[in-house]
Amino acid sequence: MEITGALARLVLDAPPENTLSLALVGALGAAVGRADKEPGVRVAVLTGAGGTFSAGTDLRDFGDAEPKRALTAAQLGQDVAWRIEHSEKVWIAAVEGIARGGGLDLALACDLLVAGEDARFESPEVGEGWIPFFGGTQRLRHALGKARAREAILTGAPISARDGHAIGFVNRVVPKGRALATAESLAGEIAKRPWPAVRAAKKVLVEQLDKPYRNGFLLEAQYLAQLAVDRKKEK
Repeated sequence: MEITGALARLVLDAPPENTLSLALVGALGAAVGRADKEPGVRVAVLTGAGGTFSAGTDLRDFGDAEPKRALTAAQLGQDVAWRIEHSEKVWIAAVEGIARGGGLDLALACDLLVAGEDARFESPEVGEGWIPFFGGTQRLRHALGKARAREAILTGAPISARDGHAIGFVNRVVPKGRALATAESLAGEIAKRPWPAVRAAKKVLVEQLDKPYRNGFLLEAQYLAQLAVDRKKEK
């Protein structure tokens, strides 16, 4: 994590495509905690190294684990995304390339999303024998609407940056390679605004989601663990 004035920059860095291992998710959670504790930080930007955001979760660490570990892993990913979403800081995702699976859910947990024009968003888990498990079933429904969320989850069809903007979950589409610079410029604008008002506005916007949303997270984790049990029986 790098801090410059009121801005914190967090970079997912696991070549070649920033796949989310348990170790990387744990490190991200620790960085989120540090950003939250920094009194001077007002806005955090989350991005990926190497021209892509994240190709998603490493199922060897998550879904293909023992059922109890799968449940724990799902809860870890959900917790990190939840803390980004409910942080007192404003979070902006700067997405280039692919935001897939758990990577997509981390991007959707942010308050704002800036995407390079070649970015694409994908929920592939069902096609791999799993379900979204970082809270994706709930965030996708909220971000895309019922019909588009069901199509995205059940078919795994990718969504382009332009389509994401038309649907309403992408705030800005910018030329390839400009997502981070644009997100940081936007962060600077927000950081200059009256901070008690910004913080209160975010709190109200997020808290109205909580009750049905949280129940969906529990179901995700439970079904992931059951799928792990079923897969062990098949082997």
